[in-house]
Amino acid sequence: MLPLKLSITGLYSYQKKQTIDFEELTNAGLFGIFGAVGSGKSSVLEAIGFVLYGETDRLNKTDKRAYNMLNLKSDRANIEFEFLNYQERKFKFVADWKRKKRFEETTSIERLAYEWKDEQWIPLNSADATTIIGLTYENFRRTIIIPQGKFNEFLGLKGKERSDMMKEIFHLERFDLTYKVSALQKETSSKLDFLRGELSGFEAISTEAITTLQNEVISATAELQEDKTTLILAEKEVKELAVLKANFEDLEKKKEILSKLNLEKVAIDALQLEIDLFEKTERNFKANLIKLKTEKTALEKAKENLLSTENQKKVVAESNLKSKATLEILQPDFDKLDNSKSKFSDLESIEKIRIANAEVAVIDEKIKAAEGLFLESEKKEKDLVAKLDSIHNQLVDSKKKRLDASFLLELGTWYQQELNLKNNFEENYKKQVTIQKELNSKIAAFQLLEVPFENWKTILKTNLETLSSEKEIAIETKTKLLVSKELVQFAENLHDGENCPLCGSQEHPHLMQGEDVSNQLEIISNTITDLADKEAKIILKKGACEKLEFEINHFQEQLKGIERESISIENQQKTHFSKFIWSDFDPKDSQLFEAKKAEQQLLEKEIIALEVNEKEFRKEQETIALALKNHNSTKNELETKKASKSGAIENELSKLKVLSLIDYEAITLASIQAEKIELFNKNLKTAEDYKFINDAINKENLELSALTAVLKTIQLQVVDSEKALLETQKIISELLQEHHFSSVEEVRTILIKNWNLEAEKEKVKLFAVNLQTSINSVSEAEKLLIGKTFDSKLLEEKTALVAAVQLKYETQLGKVSTLQDNLQRMNAAFVEKAELLNQSEVLNARFTNLGILANMFNASGFVNYVSSIYLQNLADVANVRFHRMTKNQLSLTINSSNEFEVIDYLNDGASRSVKTLSGGQGFQASLCLALALAESVQSLNKNDKNFFFIDEGFGTQDPESISIVFETLQSLYKENRIVGIISHVGELQERIPRSVNVIKDEEKGSIVSESWI
Repeated sequence: MLPLKLSITGLYSYQKKQTIDFEELTNAGLFGIFGAVGSGKSSVLEAIGFVLYGETDRLNKTDKRAYNMLNLKSDRANIEFEFLNYQERKFKFVADWKRKKRFEETTSIERLAYEWKDEQWIPLNSADATTIIGLTYENFRRTIIIPQGKFNEFLGLKGKERSDMMKEIFHLERFDLTYKVSALQKETSSKLDFLRGELSGFEAISTEAITTLQNEVISATAELQEDKTTLILAEKEVKELAVLKANFEDLEKKKEILSKLNLEKVAIDALQLEIDLFEKTERNFKANLIKLKTEKTALEKAKENLLSTENQKKVVAESNLKSKATLEILQPDFDKLDNSKSKFSDLESIEKIRIANAEVAVIDEKIKAAEGLFLESEKKEKDLVAKLDSIHNQLVDSKKKRLDASFLLELGTWYQQELNLKNNFEENYKKQVTIQKELNSKIAAFQLLEVPFENWKTILKTNLETLSSEKEIAIETKTKLLVSKELVQFAENLHDGENCPLCGSQEHPHLMQGEDVSNQLEIISNTITDLADKEAKIILKKGACEKLEFEINHFQEQLKGIERESISIENQQKTHFSKFIWSDFDPKDSQLFEAKKAEQQLLEKEIIALEVNEKEFRKEQETIALALKNHNSTKNELETKKASKSGAIENELSKLKVLSLIDYEAITLASIQAEKIELFNKNLKTAEDYKFINDAINKENLELSALTAVLKTIQLQVVDSEKALLETQKIISELLQEHHFSSVEEVRTILIKNWNLEAEKEKVKLFAVNLQTSINSVSEAEKLLIGKTFDSKLLEEKTALVAAVQLKYETQLGKVSTLQDNLQRMNAAFVEKAELLNQSEVLNARFTNLGILANMFNASGFVNYVSSIYLQNLADVANVRFHRMTKNQLSLTINSSNEFEVIDYLNDGASRSVKTLSGGQGFQASLCLALALAESVQSLNKNDKNFFFIDEGFGTQDPESISIVFETLQSLYKENRIVGIISHVGELQERIPRSVNVIKDEEKGSIVSESWI
């Protein structure tokens, strides 16, 4: 990961938005973030970890994280972090939350992630950086960004914890194949059992049985072909007779249809005459009759409209006269309306003045109360200052009684290590006894299997091969007996005069004579079963032997390891005892140390209690100071509010036009409000009524004008409609005379008929076509049957013959199909048997190999072995720098428990725990290991530039050590590695080319400034 830019707003001491441009810093290779203690340096790293993973070591999820991380003077917290991952892809992570109306409540923290694509930020589905960076939060803060208190965590991890970490970082789980091998063993064993069961069902399958069945199929197929030829000839004769029968029947049907059509012809001719009359009448009269009806309707409607419009005009004229009379009555009140509105405005101002005077009185009372509270809080503050001075003096006296913490820590560490070594030795002895019992138990169990431990595999293999050979011979014998038994039964079923199923002959001069082999078959079947049971027992014994052999070897190896570890612990005890340097204490008795430790613990509790009291009193002092400030602020606000109200009163007095304030001083505020409302309603009603009547008069005038114009138009319509009606009646009379109709009603009777004319016409047309088609059809059918006759008895005889031949053919076909299916199944079974035998051989070899692999991967042994190799490689890389930093005095190594130890070259190269390193040496060792771990992790991701951040440790170094560490960090730039440090050591800042300073301002919070040299 390579950081690009970080901006922080409202987080911890960061009140206003601060931005760090990491691109300028990382280009220098080595950079720093400097500032005084508590300035907010470490918050930079915490912000990066939190925005990426939503986790922080300082606060957990139950600590009201959102409230406590939010700056007390800020209403919102925001973190934005841009970086490149190991694939050179650009990402931005954002965390944001706000304060609610209640100060102690906040919104939930919203974390979002984006990727830069196509010149824009594209949102991601998840804001978890684990997959993007390739590290979990725990390993991110061990290898990339290391916060305070976590720098030497990797150095001090226990063997299992460190192995788990190595598994995750270097993906060593790919070497743990225990479960896969176990699953494959079970799967292979299950397949072997299944194959043995399947093979038991193929005992009767052989080449001889297949040959016999093939001969039967050839004979049956030849007979089937003969039956098929006979059937085809018979079916052809029946088909010809059936066609002749169908032709005679078809002729009779067609003659019957023609006879029916001739009977219908009279009705169809009458229908045609009726259609002709209707079409002629419709063509001459329909349009004129419709026109006559339309014109009558139009005339009636015009007369109705004329009458309705005249009545409407009369009503509107009467309403107009009434509206004008009402307007004359309202006119005097409307003329006085302006004066009445001015009176209403004055009443409104008088009401506001009365309300403001009452509010000024209330404000005066509040000002007096605020002055009293201010004096009371001032007295409390003086009392708290005196109490704080007393607690501070007690705290100084208690701290003078403290012993040096490093003295008790080193002595306590010595006693604890002594106890640990003693416990380790006793636990090792218990393990040795337990494992020896298990080993003896497994050896006794193996002896019960009655095979020698040295060569059991050879003996069982020989027994299996012998049983397999005997079993094959028995199966072959059984197959021969089965064939013999079937042939004897076949011969017994042959009788003179009956066809032989094989050759078809009806004579059988030399029948096969054979003995009954049923007893022999039963004996050989029992023999095969016994051999299979023996084979299964040997396979089970073989599995038990393999398991016990593996367990015995495993326990023996464990015993050897425990013995080596016991010797190592004894040597460590001797070395540890020689390091006891405290003459006032007994190395064999820690009671005096425990007493001193308890005394110091009580003193520490007393100091903590005093500090808590001091903190609480200071907090109370801050609260009172804030209250004083609030009381003073409240008083000033009330004075300002009072002045504002007085100004408002003067303003309202200047607005009065008609009324005087003196006339209303004795009147209640409610009465003034009632008078104001009454006057407002009266003015509103007068204006509304006047406007309503005036609008009504205008509307009515318009309606009268419109109705007059409409009346003239309707009168013209009536005259035109009467003329058109007379002309149409004249035309209809002339048509009646021309076509010899007595009246219009006679025409309407013809036209009123409700029928589908087109359908009736189509019906006549279709009948003519059907009649001609039927005549032609009968003629054609008669031509086909000239000179031919049909005999139904001959058709019946031929049909019966076909049925008999068909039955014989189908019977033979079923027999051939059955024989072919049997032959096909037997051939497939023969191939399947061969395949199963091959699979069985392959699976047996695979099962043996999987047993060897299971021994190799048992108990994560191979993974731990690979982990130790990775750890030793890390130690070798770290030693290149650590050896030089310690002036060739110390180097790191890995012990048998995968834990780090230090080789001390000033003491003949003896190994000792990393816990014995001083603070400065521990920092150097952790730095070298962290650099080596970061390089290894980032090399896995094939990153061009490796990034690494440190937040502690430089204060433990003397000037000479700082120079060595600085040279080491500076050399990393040449190796294309980037290192950032956080420190308050001024000497380092002077030597680092690029850095940023964090300064904490009391008003503005933490401020970031750049420093390039």
